[in-house]
Formats: sequence, structure tokens, C-alpha cells
Amino acid sequence: MNSAPPEKDSSDSVSQRPSRCPFAPWVEGHPLLGNSLAFLRDTTGFLLRAHEKHGSPFRIRMLWLRFTVLLGFEARDFMKSGGERHLTRHPVFDPVGEQLGASDFALAISGEKHMQLRPLLQMAYSREIASPFVPDFIESTRRIIRGWKAGQAREVFESVQEIAFEQYCQVMGRASFREQYADCRKVTDMNMEVGGRVLPLWLFRWPPYRAARRRVLKLMWAIVEQRRNEAGSTTNGAPPPRPDIIDTLMSVRFPDGRPMTNDEVVCYAMYGFAGSCSYMGRLISFMLHEILTRPELMAALTREVDEAFSAGFKDSSDVARMRLLRGVYLETLRFRPVSQGMPYVAKEDFEFQGRTVRKGDMVVLSQLPTLFADPPFKNPRLFDPSRCMEPRNEHRKGGAFNPFGMHHRTCAATGLVELMAMTQVATLLHEFDLEMVPGDYQLRMTVKPLPAPDRRFRMRPTPRAKPAPPAPAEGLSPLREEVYLAAFPGAEDPDVASALKEAHFESFAPGTSIIKQGDTADKFYVIAEGRVQVIRESSGGESKILAELGSGECFGEIGLLLGIPRTATVRVSSSSPVKTLTMPAPAFRKIVAASDMVSSEITRVVRRRTAGQRIREWIATHSLESGLSRLRGFTAATLQPNTCILREGDQPDRFHLIWQGSATVLRRDPDSAEQPVAELTGGDYFGETGLLNRSPRNATVVTSGDSNSILLSCDRAEFEHLVLEAGGRDGDLAWSLVRRLHGE
Repeated sequence: MNSAPPEKDSSDSVSQRPSRCPFAPWVEGHPLLGNSLAFLRDTTGFLLRAHEKHGSPFRIRMLWLRFTVLLGFEARDFMKSGGERHLTRHPVFDPVGEQLGASDFALAISGEKHMQLRPLLQMAYSREIASPFVPDFIESTRRIIRGWKAGQAREVFESVQEIAFEQYCQVMGRASFREQYADCRKVTDMNMEVGGRVLPLWLFRWPPYRAARRRVLKLMWAIVEQRRNEAGSTTNGAPPPRPDIIDTLMSVRFPDGRPMTNDEVVCYAMYGFAGSCSYMGRLISFMLHEILTRPELMAALTREVDEAFSAGFKDSSDVARMRLLRGVYLETLRFRPVSQGMPYVAKEDFEFQGRTVRKGDMVVLSQLPTLFADPPFKNPRLFDPSRCMEPRNEHRKGGAFNPFGMHHRTCAATGLVELMAMTQVATLLHEFDLEMVPGDYQLRMTVKPLPAPDRRFRMRPTPRAKPAPPAPAEGLSPLREEVYLAAFPGAEDPDVASALKEAHFESFAPGTSIIKQGDTADKFYVIAEGRVQVIRESSGGESKILAELGSGECFGEIGLLLGIPRTATVRVSSSSPVKTLTMPAPAFRKIVAASDMVSSEITRVVRRRTAGQRIREWIATHSLESGLSRLRGFTAATLQPNTCILREGDQPDRFHLIWQGSATVLRRDPDSAEQPVAELTGGDYFGETGLLNRSPRNATVVTSGDSNSILLSCDRAEFEHLVLEAGGRDGDLAWSLVRRLHGE
């Protein structure tokens, strides 16, 4: 039955239409309930079916509410072209911001103010801040699951919510808040459901909720006040051992130099409670459902996480080694999206795709159709983790993978979410044999306001016998980090590329202090050559060597992240000079905010760029014969412009270095048309990913320019020799080439 309102509904009357464009069609539904039942049973399926039938936009009814839904690539392009200027979020999220204590809440504001606040929050919630807490994420998971009764079936959603909350507390305040979990959960649920229009606004006055909110705010204000006092009385400028989210929020500065107020720090620290309890609980529940219903996948994941635990976890780089688990994580985001759309109110009349949207209409922008688009997703209605892994990487093609929102409204905490989800699932698989109860359970949803598995989704954990240490991995393990970085999308971000151009070489003589304790933090350093000592100087004049750093390591990031003076002196050792690649503070912060890379990953990108520059410098002053004599096992070939060197999908057989000329890297877009994604010049290399992963080529490379190009290449056997040499520098392939050319 059609749920369209009766003819007397003035919103559809011709006289009040602002243009000749018609209004969006109504989706058929119940005469009284509208689309409520279909929406609550299967939100994703309902919206996708409506999109297939009506296109974008369409209108739906949820009891007393009316929504105009803009979907898919059209909605994405609407956001990219500045369409948000027609919309406002203040009526939706101002009440939530008031409950959390911020007058200008990030979810509500837009325009320049939002764009100023967004990078500050991205820094606070970044993987750079979360990375050192990976061991804490694992230990907090273990701390809770040790209290589980072996063999007793547990409701999945409730169980993983509690763990996610405990994980977030580690990176938020380096403490356990389990005694406050019930209050935090009550505040979170109420704000999610009122903000999502599931419950009416007046419930913010409900006495049990108001009491819980007072207790949580009092606790958070006390923590922030204490942290402010600790920061003011810190001796010798020593920072906390690991800066956390509160430290970072207190340190950020707005463009006018203003720091965040205590209320703002409390608000954005508390907002993470919503992310951990509501979003993380749903995401991890869906991950576990897909794993538990696929025994072969669970067995493969268990082997992978056992190997990872055997090697140990110190930071995000160890989490990144679990590539199958990351594929499951990404595919779950696509296949079981938690975020169904972004709510707004139209602040003026406007047209979208030939349809009229009226001022005052509730509007939802939904990315769901892009997540199920074919192409780039082959058989998108099937759950397939390999689509989000090398060499397929379908989630990186065509701008279709938008699980965290669209354009500038993408979640600021994507890296934090990834680390928390992957460490929790990995720990559960390492500690337990997990069984779904009942075994034939069919996933059913409850929507409040985001979809989650219902209470009947349970699992039975049985402690596992400690697995034997896995056999050493065969093949090219020294360069696993290199492969991960090559596949990491942040490395290709335009902001990253522009920031890297601001880095420059600096040389320091033996005994020189590169940075001095107490100085203003203004640069990030990557050591290209030589060694330095990190020295802490006490008020009594005594000095203590805290660490020694060498080629490939970095320093200076703590002061940049927290906006505090240098906490130690870094001095060149007396034996030899040091050469660094130095990056100004704004460039470093831009990379962290834009790409969500951690400092060790930034170091790898910087070192690769540095090595490329060293290779180009050597090529400029040496003959081709000299290059071939140093790069033993390589052969040279002269190629005309527009010659295909390797083709996407082909099996890998050679590794290539451009000696002279240029080449274009092409990848297929959603329409299978080849689009340029990068330009390579003399000193650049390519072809290593397929050889390392033993997987088909993930791109096509064609010579470019008006003149011939000269390429040096080697076969797999010689490439493996190069890889073994690279292992001495943490798998740095580029610097292995540099050492060969320089005869080191």
C-alpha cells in the first residue's frame, strides 16, 4: 500500500512549489506506520530496495517523522560540490552537544568553523595517538574476558560493547572506568536515540538519565582539571609516557591560538563513549557474525592471529600484519554498514536530481548504494574479505567505499576504530574457540537508531589450549612493512604529497645538539645517516641518556602532537655527522590529520622519498654502465613512449627501476576504464608489490613523455637477493638500492 499523504498535505500542493521540479516520490508503506516496520527490520535492505525502485531522492515516513533521502554517488557528489550549504545540522545535534557540554558541537557546526575543528579532532583521535595503546587494548580485552564463564553462551552485542568501552578508556584517560560503565552507557544510549529521533527530546529531563549525566560529567571534569594541574606542574618538561586523547585535546590550538576549554575537552572525550559503546559494539558484533558463520574463515584467521601473538604487539604496525583480519574488518564495514546516513534539516528550498526539497524538510544523505555498487565491487551482495586485500583492493577504487560518511563529514576516528576492532577480535580468537548459539541463528536486526544484531545472537567461548609457536614464515617476510605501506591509502593523499615536499635535508656535525630540552617544538626529524643520543637534563644539572637512535628512526613528534616544549635534548654522537630529513610542524600535523598515518609510517614514506632523491642524484652523475655494474643482476632496456611495461592482472615476474624517462601508473575505475593515478620519473621503482605478495599486478604502467625511456629490471631471484639485503634496515627496499649504488 502506498504511504503517500492524503491530497490535503500542503507540502505537495502546486501553489507552494518553489519551482517546476516535482517532489521526490514516497516509498510505499503501511497507511499508519509508514515505512517504520520495513526500516527497523532491515534498514540497509530497505534503503537499497527503495533506491533501486525510485532512484535518488525519495521520501519515507517513520511514524510522525518525514524524511527526504538523498543517496549514492549523487549524494556524494552533492557533498563534494558544496551542497551542504543548503542544509543545517543544528536542530539535530545542538541538543546532543548541550548534553555533552559543548556550545559548538562538531556534529552540528558546518562551514569554516567545522573545517577548523575537524583537523584538531583528527589529531586527537588519530592512529598516531592510539598506536602505543595497542598492548593496552589487548590487555583490557583479556581483563574482561577472564571473568567469562567457560562454555556459557553470551549475548554478543552486550559483551563486545563492554570491552570496546574499556579499550577506549585506555586511550582516553589511561584508566579503567568500569564502575562508571552503566552511567556512561545510559548517557550514550539516550543521546544516540534522541539525536537519531528514535526518542523525543523531552526525555533529556528524565530523572535517572539526568542523575547519570551529572555523575559522568562530574567525573570527566575532575579528570580534566587534574590533568591541567599535572601539565602545569610537570617537572623538567617531561610529557606523559604516552600522550592520550585528553592530553592531545588539551594541547590543540584553534587558528586564533585559543586552546580548547575544559568543557570542550570533556565533550570530545565523552563523545568517544558513544563511539565505543554504540558504533564499536555494532561493528565488532557484525565482524564476529561473519566469522562465526564461516568455519574456514575462522580457522584461517585463528592461524593468522596466533602468529601475530607469537611475534608480539607493540603498536599499530603489528596489528597491520594481520592482513586477512583487516580484510574482514573492511569488508564488514562495507557489507554490514553501521552508519546508514547523515541527518540534516533543509535551511532553504533547493533542487536535487530534478526534485524539489523544501525548507524545513528532514534530509538524510546516505552512502549505502555506493557500498554495493558493481563495479567496483564484484558480486557486492556476497561477503568476501579478499576484495579488500591486495591485489584486488576494490575498496580503494571509484570512490565507492564510504562506510564512515562522505567527504568532509567522514568520521575523524577511523584509525582508532580500526585498531580497537582488530585487537578485540584478534584477542577473542586467540583466547577462545568461539561457537555461535544457536548454530543455525539467522541474523536479525534491532535499530536504535543504528542497526545491531538482536539479543538472540550469542556465542559460546571455550578457552583454547595454548597454540604451539608457528613455524617461521617463508619467503619475503623482511619487507612486509613495505608492502603494507604501499597498500596504505594515506600514502597517496594529495595533502600528504604536498606536505612531503616541505621536507628538506639538514646536516649536523658531531656533538651538535639538534634539538634542546625546553625549546619550542617546531620540526619533525627522520635520521637519514648517523646516530644520535636522546638526553634528559635534570634541574640539578645532571644528564641521563634515554635512548640512542640510528638511520631510519625519527624524533620530535611528541612536542608537535602535544604543543609542548621539547622534553629532551637530541645530540649527534661524537663519532660521525648526522644527516636528517626535516619536516616543519605544520606539514607533520597535516600528514597525521589527512592520512591517519603514525610517525613510523610517515618515516617510511619520508625515507622512501629520501632514497628516491639519493638514487636520482646518483643517476645524474653516473653512466648507465656504472649503474649496471653496481646493480648486479639487472639488465637495461630502451622503450619508446606509450610502451606497456606491465599490465594490471598479469602475473609478476620482474622488478623495475626507471633510469631515464618517465612512466604513468594506471588503474581501472568503476567503469573499467584505465585512469592515471601516479607519474614516475628517473629514480622511481615499481613492481615490488606483486613479487612480495606473489599476487597479480595491481596496476598498469606505461612509458610516457616524448622521448625514449631507459629501464633497469631484474627477475624474481635477483629481487629476492635485494630483499634479503633490505632486511638489515627494517625492510627498506629503497635504501637497499641506495646502498648498492653507493657501494655501501
